[in-house]
Amino acid sequence: MFTFLLALTIYVATAQAHPAMMPVDLSLQSRSFLPIAANVERQIASVVRVPVKKDSARIGVETSSRAAYIMDWRTGQTLMKKNADTAYPIASITKLMTALVVMDTGVSLDSSIEVLPQDMRSGGIQYVAPGEVIRVSDLLHASLIASANGATVTLSRSTGLSEEEFVARMNSLASDLGMTETRFVEPTGLNPENVSSARDVALLVRRSLQNDFIHSIVVMGEYSFDAVSGFRHRLQSTDELLGGWVSRPPLSFLGGKTGYLEEAGYCFGAAAEDQDGNRIVTVVLGAPTKQIRFDDVGALIFWAFDAFGWSVGS
Repeated sequence: MFTFLLALTIYVATAQAHPAMMPVDLSLQSRSFLPIAANVERQIASVVRVPVKKDSARIGVETSSRAAYIMDWRTGQTLMKKNADTAYPIASITKLMTALVVMDTGVSLDSSIEVLPQDMRSGGIQYVAPGEVIRVSDLLHASLIASANGATVTLSRSTGLSEEEFVARMNSLASDLGMTETRFVEPTGLNPENVSSARDVALLVRRSLQNDFIHSIVVMGEYSFDAVSGFRHRLQSTDELLGGWVSRPPLSFLGGKTGYLEEAGYCFGAAAEDQDGNRIVTVVLGAPTKQIRFDDVGALIFWAFDAFGWSVGS
């Protein structure tokens, strides 16, 4: 039926453009066919590929993380879940929301700002030092690639917002994205009161990777930049799946964000794509070790593309 309607649409459009090709008056036919043609165009525009499980008996993959979730990128369909709606601390995955808020404010990526002593936070490698003047673009790289906490605080200040105003925007955007189990209290993820669910984090990862600039950052294994004040910095990604087997054909790894706090355990949200362009988002929260965090996400990606096929639906 769909093929017939598509052919009919082309037929009517051609006839309108070249009346001599038609042996009969199209005036009556046009009144009958054109609404159908318009409807077919809408159907074509709305067609998407939807995931279908190959074997209904396959219930998922065992993970060591407290929570795990797989979401189809296009439809938002749940492919697998484990404690997916329970809120847990998400540590530095928070920095994805920070980056989105910074981008939404429209601050110039080429503008520069001085790192202040009060920007410094404990935890992880600092990468930047008080007194340095650094471009906003480079602060985004430091925050998302190396998870630098001081750089993230400076980045949030670059917007001209107070921390309270900035956090309010983080929570407002979370609400807009439908992240119902999410609450932020600061921009770095160092506070365990920054909480979210695995399902909510999947929404955050998808929204973040839809931003071309953020996406271009999180797929970098390393990055070097010169501070405006002169010192050269080299960043190393905390994402150990970059360049791994999930980045090799027939799969493409689309990047993501790691997080760790003692209260949160090891966390990771990422996306991957198969050779046909089908995308999934995978999230683990509360893995017991750094390696298990990556092993769990890798296993989720492999299982999803093995257990599901994507077919045309609407």
